[in-house]
Amino acid sequence: MSTKNPFKMNGKFYYGWVMLGCGFLSMFICYVIKVNCYSLFYDPICQELDISRTAYIQTNTVMTVTMLIASAFIGKIYKMFPIKYVLTGCVALTSICYIGMSQSTSLWQLILFSGIQGIGWSGATNLPVTIMVSNWFGPKIKGTAMSIGMLGSGAGALVWVNVVNSAIVNYGWRDAYLVMAAINAIMIPVALIFVVSMPSDKGFETRIGDPTPEDAKMEGVSLQKAGITGKQALKTARWWFQWFAGLTTMIGAAAFSAQFVSYFTEVTGDSTKAAALYSGALGTMILGKFLLGVLSDIFHIKRVSVIAPLFYAGVFICMALASGNMMFATVLIPLYMIGGAVPSTIPFLITARNFGDKEYGVMSGWMNMAGNIGQIVGPTIAALIFDITGTYTLAWIIFAVLMVVVGVLYLLSNITSKKQIEEMGYIPQ
Repeated sequence: MSTKNPFKMNGKFYYGWVMLGCGFLSMFICYVIKVNCYSLFYDPICQELDISRTAYIQTNTVMTVTMLIASAFIGKIYKMFPIKYVLTGCVALTSICYIGMSQSTSLWQLILFSGIQGIGWSGATNLPVTIMVSNWFGPKIKGTAMSIGMLGSGAGALVWVNVVNSAIVNYGWRDAYLVMAAINAIMIPVALIFVVSMPSDKGFETRIGDPTPEDAKMEGVSLQKAGITGKQALKTARWWFQWFAGLTTMIGAAAFSAQFVSYFTEVTGDSTKAAALYSGALGTMILGKFLLGVLSDIFHIKRVSVIAPLFYAGVFICMALASGNMMFATVLIPLYMIGGAVPSTIPFLITARNFGDKEYGVMSGWMNMAGNIGQIVGPTIAALIFDITGTYTLAWIIFAVLMVVVGVLYLLSNITSKKQIEEMGYIPQ
């Protein structure tokens, strides 16, 4: 395989770059609409329906429970059917639910539509891009390719958070849900027209980033996808350390996304300023996710996975201090550039490193399950602490400690079960 031109293979343009663009768009559109715009609805919905934040968080809890259940099998569905059709179905379902939510007049209706929507979200956020990258890019470039796809969420946050917040301010939360349905639906024609499941479907026998025959001979690696099965991975301590690291990461990350705007609205007294600060922090991930992927390729994911969560710990410390001095709101932004990229990048890169590509889609779905549990726990903890104490400060301190725990869990994952996995027939990269 020639490495002189990374955009060509066997004399023709490598279609994997189009697939990477599709993965980028799934994060740019679907991930941002689902994850980063949710918190904008806290205040207007709670005020109109006269409910507490803890009550409203039930919509997220129910949605995440159905995501958790669906994540147990969505990876297998992606393996059984063409990616374009699974992705299209998932996106269509989520957009239809937003239309229903726009017509809701009570909390139970929002909960119902959120629950149905969770099924679609399980296959329409970060899972598609991880599968696309795994299918189309080999180990030499996987980290960089994954980071390029994932940084779509940072770029999308700069655009859609402000658009949706503007819709809420000018037209109300019901019309804002319709706006989100329309934005989200943009991914449907993209999937149907451009998404192709495997390189062989476009006539490519190997992937960009795969070892050359010479590399394979010298290093003793396979030119084909290698790894162990999901069932084998479940028998190792390495899997459970990384799974709980992913869960713990999302406890903090979900609370950050859900409560950031409400917190800084109270601190600054200006919801527009809080939304701008939020989108600015998210926007740093355009660079942050790319850097995290490149650093993972250069310094190895096993090292980066331990260090990067400490940046997120710094973010929460700054949030706790910002109520007394808004200077710390500025300091948290560069820390978030790296820390905020951890939840959507590290778990999937570490999965590929630890267990290979053989059943990557299945194991990615299981890692999504860990994230889904974290999405239930984190916002609930933050909302309860606020309702009890009247402030988020204690929550931010707790989440800072948890991010240090994440680094320790990834460290333990890196050093355990090596011999056991080798006996299963795979040598972690």
